[in-house]
Amino acid sequence: MKHARQGAVALLAFAIASAPALADEPADRKPGFFRQLGKSLKDAGQQAIGAKPAASGAAAAGTLYTPVSGAGRINGLFKNENHESAQQGRLDWPRVALTFREWGASLPCWTVEARIWTSATASTTETFRVCADAPLTIQDDLGEEAELNSNARAKATTDLMVGLRVRAGKPNTGDDRTTGPTPPREPFNVRTTQDGVAWQARKVALSAAWVSGFLRADDLYPGPSGILAPFRDSRMWIAGFDPAGNRDK
Repeated sequence: MKHARQGAVALLAFAIASAPALADEPADRKPGFFRQLGKSLKDAGQQAIGAKPAASGAAAAGTLYTPVSGAGRINGLFKNENHESAQQGRLDWPRVALTFREWGASLPCWTVEARIWTSATASTTETFRVCADAPLTIQDDLGEEAELNSNARAKATTDLMVGLRVRAGKPNTGDDRTTGPTPPREPFNVRTTQDGVAWQARKVALSAAWVSGFLRADDLYPGPSGILAPFRDSRMWIAGFDPAGNRDK
């Protein structure tokens, strides 16, 4: 399992690293992908793309997740659910609306309030800090980690955060962003007049999605064209920005 999971990350990063560099704003994956990969991918793949242990560079990028207050449920919230069912739109709860309480294009780590809905009438909130460029890792059963490279993250931010739409037939609030329980039509594709804020917001949301288990390494597996397989789960979204939290002013 150790070599298989690390091999998956190596292959993923190799495939994305070989694609053209992304601008600053720029067939569904088969189950059992990690198990199908051979041990031989690990060393060659990691050497080719410079994959590194998760601890490398972590200090400069900040800590991925730091709880501040509340129930502390966002960490691993979606981890143990049936991910395939979620992608098929067969799971309605939990849902998470992210409101940015402290934010800015130049701020590497943002303070986020998550309203976590467990039904159409029941919700709790948690406040935490999450960093836009902190390492995103997978861990094997021995506790060893491998880190997704920067191209993989940028590709996910573009293909998943910008491209995600609520599937046809599912309720949405259109262009209105609320704290729930219903998501907007484009969960993460915020538009702002301040340079860099929308892009940084999507990067922060990507980190939050990773912390919660909403987004997983197998969602980042590119097809033959280099485009990621469609991500169809819309149970997490950006609800908005607290005007008092703007640190660019």
